[in-house]
Amino acid sequence: MTTPQTPSPPHAPPRGGRAYTRVIRRFVRLGALDDVRRLLDRMHAADVVQILRSLAPAERKAFLEVLLAHARAGEVLAGLPQAQQAEILAHAGDDRVASLVARQAPDEATDLLRLLPEERADSVLKLLEDKTAATLYRLMTYGPATAGGMMTTRFVALDRHTRVSEAIARIRSEPEAEMVFYLYVVDENQRLEGVVSLRQLVLARHDQELREIMNPRVIQVRTGTPRAEVADVIARYNLLAVPVVDSGNVLAGIITVDDAIDAITDETTREMYRMAGLTTEDRIGTPPAESVRRRLPWMVINLATAVLASSVVSLFEASIAQVVALATFMPVVAGMGGNGATQALTVIIRGIALGEIDFSSARRAILKEITVGASIGVATGVLMALIAIVWKGNPMLGLVIGLAMIINLFVAGAAGATVPLVLKWLKLDPALGSGVIVTTFTDCCGFLAFLGLGTILLDYLTQ
Repeated sequence: MTTPQTPSPPHAPPRGGRAYTRVIRRFVRLGALDDVRRLLDRMHAADVVQILRSLAPAERKAFLEVLLAHARAGEVLAGLPQAQQAEILAHAGDDRVASLVARQAPDEATDLLRLLPEERADSVLKLLEDKTAATLYRLMTYGPATAGGMMTTRFVALDRHTRVSEAIARIRSEPEAEMVFYLYVVDENQRLEGVVSLRQLVLARHDQELREIMNPRVIQVRTGTPRAEVADVIARYNLLAVPVVDSGNVLAGIITVDDAIDAITDETTREMYRMAGLTTEDRIGTPPAESVRRRLPWMVINLATAVLASSVVSLFEASIAQVVALATFMPVVAGMGGNGATQALTVIIRGIALGEIDFSSARRAILKEITVGASIGVATGVLMALIAIVWKGNPMLGLVIGLAMIINLFVAGAAGATVPLVLKWLKLDPALGSGVIVTTFTDCCGFLAFLGLGTILLDYLTQ
């Protein structure tokens, strides 16, 4: 029996994720795992992430065997959704996970350990070197959505009396430091005193001390600062990194701009999902049964609100029976109100997330959205009234739908701005329940305004 020859990897990496995927699949099917390993040496972590998402289950299992033992495994896992990370870790042994964690930056290693059950995370930590384990234990005491949970401990901090030449030598001896564009200056108790940029360091005389060139006004965050605020600080001041200090101003770690971008992306995704009544664990690759389990409760709530809106319509069945045109225009009123509310809701929730709105500025924000909603209601209401007159030949019907749209878009602006702020005041997630509540407001108020006005002016509509 002849053994099939194993194809050697190409001399240059193929271009594009699809070409990589074809080659990886070919190697996996032939059992050429050494070739897979050599190809991983030449691939970017982002390409590996794309390949993992496209492989069939059997191919993914064989590929992961090679990947988890590879030096690039940490980078690849960091680019995957948490649900997929947890799935991969669940099928890896403690020794393999410990080896993976040991090669990662402290903040990324902590994120992975948080995905494990507490007992298993403790078992993995016991397999690590004492110094590494102690660092990770400390980082895991902070909440994952705080600055302490985001920070890394790989940074360069020196005493204020250190000379520039000594500082440069220290940077050269710290190849694993995540951010060398900033050098942090501390006192003998590790309290943060100042910061020196790499540019300042290069331009200074070698015999100068850091205290002479440092900037004592350091923009910093506390270990308990929410990660959305951390991202806002980095974006607002155009920083590449921000230091994290504890209650005693002791430098505990730093957060780099790439971690801030990840936080912004995660928060944006979470808000978008919650506004739709979803959780971020519900992804393209989630099994259908799991997606049904996660989505069904929210859809039942939506059904209840839809029944409530229908009950409002049922109050005016007699009017609709006499003027069938009222039923024709009902979706227009509800749809415009829903869209207006969604716009106001999105602006307010995003403002809350970015810290642009607090309770002191809430009144101004609500009035602004009411003004915008009412103005759009007047413009679209007049336009829709003209359409109704031309279409149905009934000026009174145009007046009814025009007024109803003005009223409903006024309500949409008020509800879209007020509901998330009230939920925030009640210490509830503004994104989670706002959509359902606001839609119920606009549907009920829209139908009530339109059909109520139609009923009041029924004699004129039937002429």
